[in-house]
Amino acid sequence: MFETIENIDGALVYHGNMHNRIYFTEADHVDLDTLLPKMKELAKEKRYEKILGKASEKGVDIFKSKGFTVEAKIPGLYNGTIDGYFLADYTNQKRLINDEKSMKTIATVKTIAKAANKPNTDSYFGLPVDLSIKQLSKSDFHLLEDLHKKAYKYHPHQIKDVSYFSKLEKLNHEFYGLYKNGELLVSAILDVNTEEANVEIVDFVTHPDYRGQNLSYFLVQNIKKQMDKLCCKTIYTMVRATSYGLNITFSKHGFMLAGTLVNNCVVRDTLESMNVWYFKGV
Repeated sequence: MFETIENIDGALVYHGNMHNRIYFTEADHVDLDTLLPKMKELAKEKRYEKILGKASEKGVDIFKSKGFTVEAKIPGLYNGTIDGYFLADYTNQKRLINDEKSMKTIATVKTIAKAANKPNTDSYFGLPVDLSIKQLSKSDFHLLEDLHKKAYKYHPHQIKDVSYFSKLEKLNHEFYGLYKNGELLVSAILDVNTEEANVEIVDFVTHPDYRGQNLSYFLVQNIKKQMDKLCCKTIYTMVRATSYGLNITFSKHGFMLAGTLVNNCVVRDTLESMNVWYFKGV
């Protein structure tokens, strides 16, 4: 399994050795005074270096009292009215350290991406005639797995497979793909939360032969058009903080920067900080 997914005291918890991290999302009915010590105990047991939690503003003070600090904030993440926060606790303080080169790159990416930000009224770029976008179903999961195998050929431990996609589908995830001449070139996975009226774009994968062509732009454009259908008021995503392309793409689509999650996950064998971007529907 790519990552263990389980429900602990009402919170959805993702954890595993690949990212050496716990990531969990809490809901209104979760007792944080009980949950947070369990997360710390799980981290100690599994020797995870970081615990990341997504919570509403109502739980922030409890998180802080348990040693967590805010790394990102999304205004109105919950139903368009209640702010959402990403809070982190580090069981290994070395996990917080970034070398000077990475810090400079992250700062430069933020500056350039913010400068590319455009309002919602900016021009719509039509999908090229040789490209098409469709929502994927379970019968397409083998294509998703094949795309992962091509994208992560030299990093097989990061390949998500059909069984993992099936598990995500049961957790209200949707799948979209961009095709050219019948071949899947780019995929996106959405975590749809109708109770909170938000959607997270949790995964973008691009065929290695088509990287650098900014094809993800058209998928993001399509996902924004799905907001009413998905009953969401906010879209958010986490992007590698050193990636000029995706950070600029989201900024061009009117997404705003919410903050940076320090050394949050492993991408192609490299521990990466992640910028959080969000878009509010009109």
